[in-house]
Amino acid sequence: MRRLFLALLLLFLVALAFWAYPLLGPAVRHGALPAPEGLKEPLTILVYGSSPEYVGYHKRAKERFRGLADTILLVRLDPKANRVVVLSVPRDVWVNLPGYGWRKVNAASPLGGPALMKEAVARVVGVRPERYVVVSLEALRALVDAIGGVRVCVERPMRYRDTAAGLVIDLKPGCRVLSGEEAEGYVRFRKDALGDIGRIQRQQAFFHALKEKLLSPAGLLRLPRAVAAVEPYVETDLTREEKGALLGLAMKRPELVSLLLPGRFGGGGWEVDQKALKTLVERYFLGEGTGEEVSLKGLRVALVYGPGQEALARRAEERLAALGLKVLPHPKDLPPGRTEVLENGPGFAAEALGKALGVPYRVSGEAVLGADLTLRLGGDFPL
Repeated sequence: MRRLFLALLLLFLVALAFWAYPLLGPAVRHGALPAPEGLKEPLTILVYGSSPEYVGYHKRAKERFRGLADTILLVRLDPKANRVVVLSVPRDVWVNLPGYGWRKVNAASPLGGPALMKEAVARVVGVRPERYVVVSLEALRALVDAIGGVRVCVERPMRYRDTAAGLVIDLKPGCRVLSGEEAEGYVRFRKDALGDIGRIQRQQAFFHALKEKLLSPAGLLRLPRAVAAVEPYVETDLTREEKGALLGLAMKRPELVSLLLPGRFGGGGWEVDQKALKTLVERYFLGEGTGEEVSLKGLRVALVYGPGQEALARRAEERLAALGLKVLPHPKDLPPGRTEVLENGPGFAAEALGKALGVPYRVSGEAVLGADLTLRLGGDFPL
């Protein structure tokens, strides 16, 4: 029996070493392992993607993380609320850059690197990032392939070809597991009516799917491999202690809140709604306004449904109208995968409607533009 126990123990240790081995390189280079206590105080980080630079036609330059900023995220890690807030900043927001005048926010990266990007986002949002993380184009592809793909629902055909950048997107509607190459196309596609805003909404949907995959048993098993795969494509000013604290926070499975910088199309870009932004900053970045009474009467709710759900949509519309809501029908080519209420705002109204209907709610920039709330009508909608 003792020999059997020792053999099993040895087998377990070998398996553990095999699992953790891909972390060895990053751990040695960065000196960071998960800190059990996690973060002690909130931390705000600017995360953005760096577009490729070229030295000639079709010839990629050596990566220096100074291309135009692509995806721009202001991330607030709040250990007290066990929450991660991700605010997406459209790259077409105009900002007055010191020494350069009025430019779109994504131009700050090639002009002044991470320091100017921090300044640009601080001027747009009113919150100054303490640290930055910039990733190259290959990071997402490497991450998704390392964890075995991510399942998402593609709502409409996505086709686009950029010969110079070597980008080919050809995704058909439906729900399936995307490879790294397909995931890159999904989050970069912006050739539709909403342009960059539609792309941001798909990115936020992808973030939620990615989080679910990473925190699943299969995702946790592949986590060391994923860290090792992404590490060469990242530049940051996070300290060794902060990296360990972030890993520790991740192990506590924090709530993910994804937001779109509130605003509207206009002025050759995205015009920020300063009043709505102030409310979001107070709620999620300053910790103010923790609760308030909300009246649903008169609010506009976009009712999202797909083919074959017309009868269900009519019944849902009746329930919404009975609550005093103004219903905006929003048919889609693909039925939603699940029923949920969305709000790109403080979340109090979404919570109230979710409780009234008996359905889950989320704070997310995936909500339909022009509506106060969005109700996605899945097959599990309670009648």
